[in-house]
Amino acid sequence: MSQSSDKIYIPPFRGVRMVEFRDHLVLAPVPSYRIIYGFGRMKATDATFETEDGKTEPCWDNCTPDEEIWTVFQLYRGEDGYEEMGESQYIRRTVTETEIQRKIQEMKDRYSMTREQMLGLMQCYRQTDEEYAENMAWIDANYPNYQFPPSDPSAIDDYDVYQARLKVLAGLQPTTVELIKIANATEDPEKRRRVERETVGAYFAELSHYFTEAEVLAWQHNNPLGTGWICEFSNVFHQPRRQIDPVNHELALNWLRRKYNLLTAEELSDEIFKTTLIRLAPEALKKRRERLGLTTKRPPGPPPTESQ
Repeated sequence: MSQSSDKIYIPPFRGVRMVEFRDHLVLAPVPSYRIIYGFGRMKATDATFETEDGKTEPCWDNCTPDEEIWTVFQLYRGEDGYEEMGESQYIRRTVTETEIQRKIQEMKDRYSMTREQMLGLMQCYRQTDEEYAENMAWIDANYPNYQFPPSDPSAIDDYDVYQARLKVLAGLQPTTVELIKIANATEDPEKRRRVERETVGAYFAELSHYFTEAEVLAWQHNNPLGTGWICEFSNVFHQPRRQIDPVNHELALNWLRRKYNLLTAEELSDEIFKTTLIRLAPEALKKRRERLGLTTKRPPGPPPTESQ
């Protein structure tokens, strides 16, 4: 959650989406904001950067007290008017305003790239494991891997996996998932926006165990709740915490990614044990995947030999 220097800040949200990470799935609220790009002038002595040890250092040691520089910046402006600075660049005044405009366009182009384009760009550089993890964390933060129902009606496997993932996440947030399904099926834009707003209330209520008192107050400042969601918040809070089943989660997350759909029942049982350390009999796993609506592509019988 975003925080200002003196208090917790939670932005207004416009809906809830499923987000896929490398090793897990979550439902996450989507902030309502727009990005503004601009440029201006500032004192060179005010241009600083943060070092690895958390200290602040000036960008230049050879500037005069009255020297001015260009700053090119990215600003996030929330629906409530709250502003938070994004990326910024400091440039000495030797460049022209035309070059500054080019810098702004380069920044816009970079942030208009898709997640797939950013991932492809990463493959162009040699990276250590630590650098790769840091870069992936940055991409996940700036280009969330939101999941939607497939637009291609013939993509049956992708549709089945999407629905299976919703079933798994419903173990923790059942009402939120149902509202996401309704929003996905609603064609009228205005009606869809209203349903998506309701998912924000459901998300908050069904995670009542995970909020501090300060976060509850901050949430309601920009995401006011109706009486029904306040009651639901209280009901959930006084019940045992819901849990996501780890086996079902692994099946839904990696059914296609790790090609579980091509394994025999025995092979699938072994792979699930390696990942979750939970041993289930092949027949028990078959019932699990069938309840999730996941279909195997493995033909019956023994695996084919090399000669076949």
